[in-house]
Amino acid sequence: MAQNKGNQFMIAFIRSPLGRVFGKGLAVITLMGRKTGNELSVPINLIEDSDKFTVISLRTRTWWRNLRGGSQATLFTMGKSLNVSGTVIETPAEVKEALSHFFIGHANMAKYFKVKFNPDGSLNVSDLENAAAERVVIKLEKSK
Repeated sequence: MAQNKGNQFMIAFIRSPLGRVFGKGLAVITLMGRKTGNELSVPINLIEDSDKFTVISLRTRTWWRNLRGGSQATLFTMGKSLNVSGTVIETPAEVKEALSHFFIGHANMAKYFKVKFNPDGSLNVSDLENAAAERVVIKLEKSK
């Protein structure tokens, strides 16, 4: 799979010294294609919580499928290269639950996914279902 120029630019930026300064929340994930066996590097947005990372991707993208079954990958973020294992959450019901937990912990992120909070502080169920229908959640954990 050929990398597009936008991805090539972002990968170079994230791996540069500027990426360490301005790249919080940005990373490059490198993994092996399940079918091709080719190495694939993709720029991603992520949220770090301790030794774990959460990535939310559009279902229409295909890179995340290579992480099914706990596959290993390399994550380059903030000037460091980390070995990680991935878990993909992809059924709409599971994605809805994962997004709900994510937005409760990171309320400022909900607006980027067009998910609103109700006056009582709960998440708008319809917004959450729409977001879950279009996305998958990837959990990355540092390998021991």
